[in-house]
Amino acid sequence: MELVADAKVIDFNSLRFLVVDDDRDQRYLLARTLAGMGTARVVEAPSGHEALAILDRASNAVDIVVTDLQMPEMDGMELVRRIGERKVPVSVILVSGLDGVLLASAATMAQAYGVRVIGTIEKPATRAKFYSVLGHFRAPVPATETEDDAVFAPTARDVLSGISAGQIEPFFQAVVELGSGKVVGAEALARWRHPTRGILGPDVFLPPLARAGYLDELSWIMLSMSAMEAGLWRRADLRMTVSVNVSATSLADTSYADAVTQIVTGHGLDPSEMILELTETEAILNIAAALENLTRLRIRGFGLAIDDYGVGYSSMQALSRMPFTEIKIDRSFVTAAAGDPKYRLMVEHTVAVAHQLGLKTVAEGVETRAECELLSSLGCDRIQGYLVAKPVEGSGFLRWMLDRRAKLGPDSFNRPQETKRFGT
Repeated sequence: MELVADAKVIDFNSLRFLVVDDDRDQRYLLARTLAGMGTARVVEAPSGHEALAILDRASNAVDIVVTDLQMPEMDGMELVRRIGERKVPVSVILVSGLDGVLLASAATMAQAYGVRVIGTIEKPATRAKFYSVLGHFRAPVPATETEDDAVFAPTARDVLSGISAGQIEPFFQAVVELGSGKVVGAEALARWRHPTRGILGPDVFLPPLARAGYLDELSWIMLSMSAMEAGLWRRADLRMTVSVNVSATSLADTSYADAVTQIVTGHGLDPSEMILELTETEAILNIAAALENLTRLRIRGFGLAIDDYGVGYSSMQALSRMPFTEIKIDRSFVTAAAGDPKYRLMVEHTVAVAHQLGLKTVAEGVETRAECELLSSLGCDRIQGYLVAKPVEGSGFLRWMLDRRAKLGPDSFNRPQETKRFGT
């Protein structure tokens, strides 16, 4: 099996840290450990209030905040919440002597507030633990030279203008079958090709769209553009599945399935070549209409995936009432499973339940060979992540696929199996 390590190597020596801990000795040990790793700069703060003051003065001078959870006046959880409210463009590492389950809960909370958490560390915080966590750090897309230091916070109107101008488009990340190493599909990931700020990720433009109730507009554009790109793959005899996220509000319209079918077949695709992903955490307001649409789509041969499985509160309920064909295991579980037996058990259980229900499993955010080997040992079917390939624009993805076929032969791709239809 060939896996392409395409992830950008982060220069730890260039990273700038803010260490937050009320205990002077612990703060000193954390700072000394990071300094001993050759980091560019380590700033200390004895409290959450002082940490916020530092970030307010110069947030662009800090890459990663390392914070304890238990502190007087403002604990680490409040600090993280306020970082999220301020939309400070930093990543966070949570450090504590508390149980790993509590650390994981705090990390999930931080992510819910929109904070980029790259990992958790149980004290004592050693170099080895920092290196392990920092291996998952992804630097934000650098700003252009003409951009000022202010945080870019577009309105829904700004994003809609970008959609109208054709600036928001799908980037594609390969999905690889474990065991054979064959590319069996790709997920379409929305990116904003901003005229002055470069390529922007969904964390920038999805929140304002969601707050204003305009996710449907993005969903339809992504579906249409992804189907068009997949049509080009088919004409190049590179038939694979393409996965596209679905807005839950779209499912309230009982004509949704017909509209999707028309778009997909209009680009020369069979429904079996399209997988529609529904995020577990997104609320479905009209369950009856949603089930009507999803059942109709499955009957026609579309694949249906439950995305970010495990991060919501109704995983089993969603599986019991929705006709899914695959489960996508959230990146946070993949990352944690390599070092935490509890998370390993949860991933193992998820894979076992999926297989008992006749569903495929896809692990997201796989970045290391150790994660890949663990997932393989647990029986996971497929993976995607930087270990395989980074997301690239449509033309770049097609070139990557053609280059891969030229190098590895036609067997490096699978023709998608016909999705089993109800009643057959």
